[in-house]
Amino acid sequence: MPVDLPDLRTANAECVEDAQPGSTQVIEEGPETVTVESGDTLGKIAKRYERTVEQFLRANGLSDPDMLKIGQVLLVPRESSKELAMPSGPIIRFEDLVCVIDTRVMAFGPDGAALDRTGLIQVFVRWPRIEGPRESPKVNGRLLGITQGAVQKFLDDTTTAVERNGYACRESTEGRCMWLQHQYEVLLSTDEVLSLRNTVRRLLPGVAGELSEVLTETFDLSTGQPVHVADLFDPATDWVSAVSTEALTRLELEPWTDQRRVIGAGADAANFERFNLTNGGLVLSFAPLSVGGSGTNTLSITIPYPALDEYWASGGVVRGFD
Repeated sequence: MPVDLPDLRTANAECVEDAQPGSTQVIEEGPETVTVESGDTLGKIAKRYERTVEQFLRANGLSDPDMLKIGQVLLVPRESSKELAMPSGPIIRFEDLVCVIDTRVMAFGPDGAALDRTGLIQVFVRWPRIEGPRESPKVNGRLLGITQGAVQKFLDDTTTAVERNGYACRESTEGRCMWLQHQYEVLLSTDEVLSLRNTVRRLLPGVAGELSEVLTETFDLSTGQPVHVADLFDPATDWVSAVSTEALTRLELEPWTDQRRVIGAGADAANFERFNLTNGGLVLSFAPLSVGGSGTNTLSITIPYPALDEYWASGGVVRGFD
């Protein structure tokens, strides 16, 4: 018999709200800074903090290491693998949202027998933010909105299922009957472009196994706006067919675990909205079940930029890589 679970929905709302960076950062620690004193050079300061001059220049948006002023406050760059791996782009900080919500409703096993415990909803989302002198509020705001929207929808769907069914879930793994995971990777970070790949996995009530897919976002950092696949190409060319041809050729080289599907790489611009820019080429991901076979929902292929050389927009973002 359907039931209302207002306490569960309140816990859901608190989880979504926790995605606000102010709730997850340790504000009182703050970023480490140093004040320039008489006799200081950027080289001396960098050596003092075991960093490089280039790291200090990038973290503080400086172009000339000799243009320091006494009393100037500098941000000390964090020593992290993410930062060191992308020396030309903005500083990226990853925020974590972790929620474990007790539904307080009995869970059942796959055989229908009560498990003598309540079902849990688990959420883990790691998403990126640009910070420091090159912070982009529009990009950060969009990424936060995407994160909160995805978590809210998942929690709404799972809670509605629990309310309708009258039990939390049927599950076979201890305490993991409903869960969501978002894991972002930075595939390209420059002063002009930020391209992100997000691998999403979820387990919903009544579903035998996890669902997975790849979502992507690419931003023009000069405007803070998302880049769409059509923005990459010269509209006067038949770029859709060209991309489809290249994608199909590379999919032929992929192993398949069951029957072959390639509809997701057909000559339709909507098929290529899940893209990433990298230094090595255009990376395409595909909608679930649209290419390949079982277990290929996170399949991606790379098309080298020169393969589409005559189709890129003149002066567009790709021209800097091909």
